[in-house]
Amino acid sequence: MDFGTFAFTNIVSVVVFTVCISVLAWYNPRVTGMKWFAGAQVVGIVKLVLQGLQGKIPAIWPSLVANELYLVSIAMQWIGLHWFVVRKPFPHRPLWILIGVASAANIATFFAGMRYTGNFVNAPFVGLCGYSAWILWKHRNGPFGAVARVSSLIAGGQAVVAAYRATFGTLRYSFSGSSINACTNPYWIYSLAAAAYLAACMAMCEMWFLVNELQRELDRRAHTDPLTGALNRRSMEEIALRETARSLRYGNALSMIELDIDNFKHLNDTRGHAAGDCALQALVRCLNGSLRQQDSLARTGGEEFAILLPDATCEAALTIAERVRQAVADLEVPFETGAIRMTLCAGVAQFNPACNWEEMMRRADGAMYAAKRRGRNRVSARPDPGEPSAEKHTADLDSFELLPTS
Repeated sequence: MDFGTFAFTNIVSVVVFTVCISVLAWYNPRVTGMKWFAGAQVVGIVKLVLQGLQGKIPAIWPSLVANELYLVSIAMQWIGLHWFVVRKPFPHRPLWILIGVASAANIATFFAGMRYTGNFVNAPFVGLCGYSAWILWKHRNGPFGAVARVSSLIAGGQAVVAAYRATFGTLRYSFSGSSINACTNPYWIYSLAAAAYLAACMAMCEMWFLVNELQRELDRRAHTDPLTGALNRRSMEEIALRETARSLRYGNALSMIELDIDNFKHLNDTRGHAAGDCALQALVRCLNGSLRQQDSLARTGGEEFAILLPDATCEAALTIAERVRQAVADLEVPFETGAIRMTLCAGVAQFNPACNWEEMMRRADGAMYAAKRRGRNRVSARPDPGEPSAEKHTADLDSFELLPTS
């Protein structure tokens, strides 16, 4: 295989990948990682074109500019990978400062005619590939498990090939401008082919990342309420089945709270549905701030919510419910026609191993409606039918209301 044929076929394949990734990034603007992948592909094409013109244009373009573009391309690829697997804000400035310093040193030594100048680019390139492999492997058990593992192996392979090419170039072609002679060396061309193959595999992984991201988004939409972001009833059922099975297996306590906003219809009728939507969204934010990490909050009706509390007895659930009630009573929701204030009623029930989770939910729901009948803005509990007596709970609940066993 001669260098010209390889360069042409490589450019064609990369153009295809670039078009595909760029179109996907355009139609998925919220997926920031794809924008970085698309940018990396575009920069990579320019680099390949310059390399393909080696021997036909001044050496500064295929030897100096192309190498620096290659470093920029791998940095953009790394930022895209980091966005997908880490999901934390990435401080770009230190990375670009490092690349700027390496590029400046590369330019200065190139024009000074110094030996081994390309290593100012090669070393950070190998480092970024190796660091990408480590980050991906570190998150191999996360939501992008399979693609993270494969991408980690590819990034590691890129680091190995880049290190080989850097060593080979240093030993055989010490001056940047002399690398034109490498175009006839089969080992040089084969290493280029290996790098191109790994780059193509990484491009396919980049599209795989997007597929996983879209699948996660579909799953999230299928399991959450679109207005408030709370879980929906279907998701609550799945979690409740899993938690009741765990409770039966290990004997852990499990409780549920049913919530209903007081006079919510009046709010909608007098302030409009926009005010009601704003109140629901603020309520969910408030509830999430008052719950434990392991608790699950779901919207089960218009203004009705359910909270599943693993490892919580009825007494603990009552404490949480009272904390939630007080937080909502103190909440003031800003709205264009004036602040919105609201209260809620909560009903609490504990899981009984002799029954199913729907029975626990019915008892919590009954306790919640009983609280409404007794004055609203309060918390009530319907104890498990298997409890020896209601008086035991009454002594510990202070201001809580305890309903008789049904």
